[in-house]
Amino acid sequence: MRRMFETYRPRKIEFRKLLTVNDWNVKVYSITLNSNFQSLSILKRIENELPIFLTAADESTLPTYKVAFLIAHEAREGVWVLINWWAGGEMIETKVYFVKYSEPHLIKESPYNSNSLLCVWELEVFAHERKSWINSILKNAHNPDFKCYLDDIMKS
Repeated sequence: MRRMFETYRPRKIEFRKLLTVNDWNVKVYSITLNSNFQSLSILKRIENELPIFLTAADESTLPTYKVAFLIAHEAREGVWVLINWWAGGEMIETKVYFVKYSEPHLIKESPYNSNSLLCVWELEVFAHERKSWINSILKNAHNPDFKCYLDDIMKS
């Protein structure tokens, strides 16, 4: 198997907003390989589709807490969309979608089928959200502070 690597370069990661969708609170992040995130119309379409995306979370077999974080990652081949929600106390469930630059009106499920691939830049957001979840929720298991978790955003 041939492995292809590229030299690592940091990508711009930004917290964009906190959205309330149905009974869910969703932190929205963008990542871009460009100097600034340019796919604003795609991001708006993604935000408009959040009620549909969150049906997967509502159908989880694990308990959920109506808190999630969304990553819109402007990458080489298109915009990757990761909707991630906390479930079962200390786990994250993830659903991945993809938008081709040549078809910005179509949000499709990941071309990698049921596999949820995460890249090194997306893992930076996951690392922040993990630490925030531990500090706000798990260390206060008898009185979890969801507001503190939602207020704790990754700063670039």
